[in-house]
Amino acid sequence: MTREHLSPEGARTAFRVTGHGPARVLLLHALTGGPDAADAPGVKGWWGPMFEPGAPLDPDAATVWTPNLAGSCYGAQGPEPRGGWSTRYQAEVLARWIRDEGLTFDALLGGSLGGMVALELAILEPGRFKAVGVIGCGGRSDAWLWGANEAQRAILASPTLGDDEAIALARRVAMLTFRSPDGLGGRFSTPAELQAWLAFHGRALAGRFTRQAYLALLEAMDNHDIGRGRGAMPEALARMGATLHVLGLEGDLLMSRSCLEELIEAAGKAGRLGEARWVRTPHGHDAFLIEWDQVKAWMKEVLP
Repeated sequence: MTREHLSPEGARTAFRVTGHGPARVLLLHALTGGPDAADAPGVKGWWGPMFEPGAPLDPDAATVWTPNLAGSCYGAQGPEPRGGWSTRYQAEVLARWIRDEGLTFDALLGGSLGGMVALELAILEPGRFKAVGVIGCGGRSDAWLWGANEAQRAILASPTLGDDEAIALARRVAMLTFRSPDGLGGRFSTPAELQAWLAFHGRALAGRFTRQAYLALLEAMDNHDIGRGRGAMPEALARMGATLHVLGLEGDLLMSRSCLEELIEAAGKAGRLGEARWVRTPHGHDAFLIEWDQVKAWMKEVLP
């Protein structure tokens, strides 16, 4: 069942709680995810294998909170931020929720956009997390990510396209940044096969997402920079009260290796670095949704 928190400012956070185990985990979704991380009757969760018996988020071992990020369309509602969408604003909304509820956690986890927001949240609320684990994200976005997002934004802003058509076409562009040349080359042998795959993913997202949410979350990713207004990245990470664990993804086209290496180096300088490793994979950015065994092995270092 989806629960809700409404802040005095009018921001609504929708979230689910899965499991009953002793480890308390806050899990943040990626760009088009939502509160449904675990499989449920009639629902295929976006991180389902992580909740299987014996897995790190096994319901007998962990209690997992999965909120919908501000700007998304799976229960999150509220006024648009005055300064534009950013991962810091999304973290501020979550911070108000966990403060109001008096929540503390053994671990804060997030992949891609969720990892960006997790970094901001851990800095804003340093006493509420024992460990932070982020996958496929750096401490700031770079020009390549801005460009990939701008290509999608141009499609979404087209006045000649309906909502579903614009979302589907933008998603085709996104899918190329989520995978890698080696992964696609090993899977498809003709242009028609790849075209059908891209079309499928475009239609699938158009059936469950909104143009407004897509634009808001792209803007949040563009504006991600944990060092902004805090001196620099090491100074920002020094504010965290938790150990930071980082999982990079080989061949990631969306979030460059240099961005993750910068985060790892900054965490080391701040005295916050825990386990940092790379997933060996041909799948690129989406490997954290595919390479379950490697992600589970890293998770064992993050969770108590």
